[in-house]
Amino acid sequence: MFFGDGGSNEGAVFEAMNLASVMNLPCLFIAENNGYAEATASKWSVACDHIADRAVGFGMPGVTVDGFDFFAVEQAASEAIRRARAGQGPSLIEVKLSRYYGHFEGDAQTYRAPDEVKNIRDTRDCLMQFRERTTRAGQLEALQLDQIDQEVEQLIEDAVRRAKADPKPTAADLLTDVYVAYA
Repeated sequence: MFFGDGGSNEGAVFEAMNLASVMNLPCLFIAENNGYAEATASKWSVACDHIADRAVGFGMPGVTVDGFDFFAVEQAASEAIRRARAGQGPSLIEVKLSRYYGHFEGDAQTYRAPDEVKNIRDTRDCLMQFRERTTRAGQLEALQLDQIDQEVEQLIEDAVRRAKADPKPTAADLLTDVYVAYA
């Protein structure tokens, strides 16, 4: 179950974590903490420093990881998946990161400090950190990563081109997969 720092205050999240623990379900709860519940800073809306600290109340392990660090996230997720597959119940992983864009289209982000996003992009960007760490360790060559970037860019361009070329949806398509009546 993925939820944000704002959603971490919702009763449904607490109920789901409690039920998963009571039933020893193989669940992963991932709190994507970008520091803002829409436009409200988490320090104003979350009573504890780390959402992962709440896990103890549900009898499950909780860990906070740097969401800008691919390897830290992979390690935490691997451990939680291992526990779930071994029948050891749910885990809570809080991934602390930032978002580059607003909560919704047109969000002016006036609640953020000037240059906050620019500073994060310049100093914390996860792809830049991944590139630096893997090339420094000799795990990957910069040329390999450049090629992957080009391939992904081409995939995106092709998908956009296909989407624009596809016919517009019909009126009947608008009702596909939408519940219009309950039995």
